[in-house]
Amino acid sequence: HLLRLNDEIIGELLNQPLEGEVRFGAPEDFATTHLPGILGDYARAYPHVSLSVVCDFTLNLMDKMQQGALDLALIKREPMGPAIGVSVWREPLIWVGAGVDVLHENAPIPLVLAPSPCVYRKRATTALDAAERTWRVAYTSPSLAGQLAALRAGLGVTALPRDMAPDDLLVLGPDMGFPVLPETEIALIRGGKTLPVAAERLANFILASLDRSSVESATDACA
Repeated sequence: HLLRLNDEIIGELLNQPLEGEVRFGAPEDFATTHLPGILGDYARAYPHVSLSVVCDFTLNLMDKMQQGALDLALIKREPMGPAIGVSVWREPLIWVGAGVDVLHENAPIPLVLAPSPCVYRKRATTALDAAERTWRVAYTSPSLAGQLAALRAGLGVTALPRDMAPDDLLVLGPDMGFPVLPETEIALIRGGKTLPVAAERLANFILASLDRSSVESATDACA
């Protein structure tokens, strides 16, 4: 908010509002659940900035970043230090499905997944392989909406971040034979050490809005 006021004051003094183009990428599922409000606030705060958003899988976003096609991107990654980007979001992955009817004794677990390359797909299949549970791909959709529709239809189960799991789906835990999944992490990466001012402002919006560590610290303090 203070940065936005600063830009507005300087813009009025110089009669030069913040302008430019920002090319931003994010995973489709995360973009549709967590980013609309943030991007809307940014667009209203800086109406003269041309914001271009691309939704794609993490590996594809990384390729676009290396090609110079993006200024900023949110990516899914294994929890790690600041070597690649800045961590802005972490939460557990859980198994979900419409119910236990989809599970048949001694039959491979039917999975509802995004196509490769998808971090959650790899997490799910790797965990089942490590637990020596057989599985098969029952339904593939690149969109979260398509995956949820298949889950609600009882076509299989999947791994989702806890905050993305709808209340009408059943959480499937170790008591049902599903292995514990590691946390997922979303990180913000930049296309270079120096970004246009408009891109830096979007980075500030995202970091301020998605910094779960500050939210969790405040919650712990209140508790």
